[in-house]
Amino acid sequence: MGLGLVGTTRCGAALMAGLVMFLMLQVWAGQALAADGAPLDLSYELTLGGITVMSFEFDVRTSAGRYAVDFSGRTRGVLNLLGSGYVVSSAQGVVRPDGTPDPQSFVSHSDGNEGEKRTQIEYDAQGPARWTALPAPGSDGEPLTPIPDGSIPGTRDILTALYDFAGELGRNESCAHDMRIFDGRRRFDLKFSDRGTDRLEPEGDGFYAGPALHCHLDLARIGGYSTDPAKRVSGDDAEFWLAPVLPGEPPLPVEIVFKGRLGMMHARLIQAVHGTDRKGSIDPKPQSAAVTPNIDNPR
Repeated sequence: MGLGLVGTTRCGAALMAGLVMFLMLQVWAGQALAADGAPLDLSYELTLGGITVMSFEFDVRTSAGRYAVDFSGRTRGVLNLLGSGYVVSSAQGVVRPDGTPDPQSFVSHSDGNEGEKRTQIEYDAQGPARWTALPAPGSDGEPLTPIPDGSIPGTRDILTALYDFAGELGRNESCAHDMRIFDGRRRFDLKFSDRGTDRLEPEGDGFYAGPALHCHLDLARIGGYSTDPAKRVSGDDAEFWLAPVLPGEPPLPVEIVFKGRLGMMHARLIQAVHGTDRKGSIDPKPQSAAVTPNIDNPR
């Protein structure tokens, strides 16, 4: 079961990572970040049954009409005794004068008990223009659901789509939004909706206590997934909460909950750093927290 857990947390983290990246990116849309150019670094821990199994870190940068986001996740604690794993992803592109992002590239690299995987997407004005996935999806003999013809044009990578959503959330203060995603291997849709306001109490290494905006996410699997539902590493929905953490900045994602193959997974914000501002329950980390393992730089 241990080695299976490595795969579950590493691959199932894709949904959780997408949530964190969306919520984190709304801070990126704030005027303060655009003005001072200081990186925003966020650190999260993912737990199963109260035990930390993975760490996630993000580094967000904007300058001269461009954006870049780095994400990294790695196994932690007892999970490393059973088999380590990691995933790193990066997106970059340009920002139009009206604030709309145009992606130029997206890359991702992961390794663990399921083997090494690399994906890369290059974009033109119509969406994904060229993409590679190594090894090719289904090359291991696993039957996959087909990706419908014509469903890829107009899609975005998860980071760019969430960055665009961030600006809209900042304008109307509502989670309600739909998006179409292609990550080089899978085609899926995300639907966000509002669930009101809750009051949070800190748990584990989480540190935030107070009111938080409650949002809900539904995942629609369009194509590229295993035909065996029993092999899905996460459920089709998740809950997440946004709250003010850094002074003068919009709310940050402080907690995310979703169902994994082995039980409920909790991701909690444990540190947020923007310039000289820092909040958290762990020792300070250097800027650019999304440090890749000893592999080729994904960008």
